[in-house]
Amino acid sequence: MLENVWRLPRIVLVLIFLGTIAGIFAAYKRLHVESRNRRVEIGIEWNEISQLAQISNQPVGEVLKKFRTEGVSTLIINEDTFITLEQSGVVFTQRNTTPDGISSNSVFLESDNTFNRIRAALKDRGLKISENTGSFIVPSTFFPAPRPIIKYNIIPGFRVPLEYSNLRTFGIGLPPEALKAAKESNLRIAGRIGNFAGVSESAASNVLHSLKNQGASTVIFNGEEALGYRGLEKTTADLLRNSSVTIASQETSPLTPTGLVYGAVEFGKQKGDEKISAALHGDYVRVHSIQTGEMGTLDENEIIERFVRAVRERNIRFCYVRLLTQTGSDAVSENLKFFHKIKTEMAKGSLLTGGGIHFGSARIFEETGIPKLVFLIAGLSTGAALIWMMSLMIPIPSSKSGVLILLSSLLFGAAAYFGGEMGRKVAALTAGIVFPTCACLITLPRSKISASASLTKMQCIYKAIMTMLIAVGITVIGIFHVIGLLSTEPFMVVANQFLGIKLQHAAPILIVVFTVLAGGTTLPQETWESYRNRCGSKLKSVLDEPARYGTLFLGILGLALLALVVARSGNDPGTGVSGFEMKTRSIMDHIFPVRPRTKELLGGHPAFILAIAWWWRGKTKLAIPCFIIGCLGQVSLLNTFCHIHTPLIISAWHAALGLLLGSTLGVVMFLLLEKLMPEPSILKAQAD
Repeated sequence: MLENVWRLPRIVLVLIFLGTIAGIFAAYKRLHVESRNRRVEIGIEWNEISQLAQISNQPVGEVLKKFRTEGVSTLIINEDTFITLEQSGVVFTQRNTTPDGISSNSVFLESDNTFNRIRAALKDRGLKISENTGSFIVPSTFFPAPRPIIKYNIIPGFRVPLEYSNLRTFGIGLPPEALKAAKESNLRIAGRIGNFAGVSESAASNVLHSLKNQGASTVIFNGEEALGYRGLEKTTADLLRNSSVTIASQETSPLTPTGLVYGAVEFGKQKGDEKISAALHGDYVRVHSIQTGEMGTLDENEIIERFVRAVRERNIRFCYVRLLTQTGSDAVSENLKFFHKIKTEMAKGSLLTGGGIHFGSARIFEETGIPKLVFLIAGLSTGAALIWMMSLMIPIPSSKSGVLILLSSLLFGAAAYFGGEMGRKVAALTAGIVFPTCACLITLPRSKISASASLTKMQCIYKAIMTMLIAVGITVIGIFHVIGLLSTEPFMVVANQFLGIKLQHAAPILIVVFTVLAGGTTLPQETWESYRNRCGSKLKSVLDEPARYGTLFLGILGLALLALVVARSGNDPGTGVSGFEMKTRSIMDHIFPVRPRTKELLGGHPAFILAIAWWWRGKTKLAIPCFIIGCLGQVSLLNTFCHIHTPLIISAWHAALGLLLGSTLGVVMFLLLEKLMPEPSILKAQAD
């Protein structure tokens, strides 16, 4: 069956060998960086903890200290707005008319401190404070009801050129009582601020510097928009760089970085976040959070699993954890138990199993420091492998293969070396398609099985396992090429991602299907003329084949399954996961150190073993369709390592467990089905 493995040109072998060595070196550098960043920051909301303290009749400081013992290191504080001050009774308003007939809102405040705080915050946000019409801010204690008639010309204060309905949503800084509680409890502060109308470069700088001066170390933007959306995302990113370098403003004076760490919310879909993350080029911390509404739909174990998987499998280093409950006779204890479980589950295991997490302030991932020479070598090797794949599909004359290998290698080498991240992504996508395709084409059953060549069940299993190892070996070479091209900080924190994840799934399988329909891979010394005749004859016979309901049904089912696999690929797939599958995943999470991927465990790897075993058993009509399904295992195996934000050790566990368990399942299925299915005529003839 492996007669289509002929000697590759020496230059191709050398380049692929060097590309693999370069990938192994990149994997070592990446493992070093991942092993040095094992600390997770757990944050809790001030609004929730304050309410919990009140309903439990405990001082908020004491409650915070209890949570600190369960791994909480950060207090997440939302900025105040006029709306929140109204709700807390610190502000009330009155509509009034001046003697000259101009209407405005007077805003009455509880104290002079609140007045000074609001005045400074509005100035930071670029609002012009003057005697113009608009909202009138008054420093005074509350007037007792009934409210007095306002004398326009005798009340001290200031005006801003906004109607109060527009002013109500403006941020006015973090609440002083929350800042005091965080300081007394020795907790870090993550400030949450929102975007606002009329934001400018200077206003963004003022707001972020003010947040830093209030003691915040991290900023997580509030609402649907990041600060500066749209048009000032680059400025916001410059202000959030952890650098002492002064950044020149596009308009007026230089902007000084604040030193705040940007907390990018995973799956948050905030407008402007993508541009800020890209501009920061990975210099930020990824945050996982479960919204309040979704918290109510999940049970305690599901919530815990969500946070544990986010930390272990997606390089999340900031967990924004909301309280589990605000009810019961001892809600504080219930929530402490909840946080203790999260902390315990994250700390389980060691680096080798993705566990062993410890807690404190989150750190930005370091750059891996992979030299550009690695990218060049991996690019050159990918270009050579592309011609190898083409030579398995169509005959390439030896007189032309050298030129094609040279041109392809130089093209992809230049893209990887000079093309920046986009060039490397193109090369990585090519490697992600080429190597699984070569693995499948090399092991594609081709020759006819004669009666004398048929094997026993155990011999068939041995052949299937050995063939699987050949395919996996070629795919692993591709894995190291992808690692070598993409293992840099931006890809590790999803500031950039693998290009064309769905194409990487679909292309190898479609290529294998076409090759099967065309009569198999090319043969040594096959000419273009003979290949064209063979291919044309095979395709014509396929097209002339009478339609059968069974064939049509299986074809439609195969296309539907491929479409489903492609749709569910990627970091944010468009299709959901069934409740049964979620429960199955949860069970496997508890059984294994890392859950194997379903596509490999229950699909690709068992089908590959069945296909090869059936082929040697003489059941060729079953073997080829099953082999096409089995190609998914090789595609998914490489795809596992395309998610660079998943720690390398976790991807290795995914791959190894999926391969071991999937192959075992394939062997068991083969033995069971052999007992149930009639023997093919080829074996009967041999027995006679």
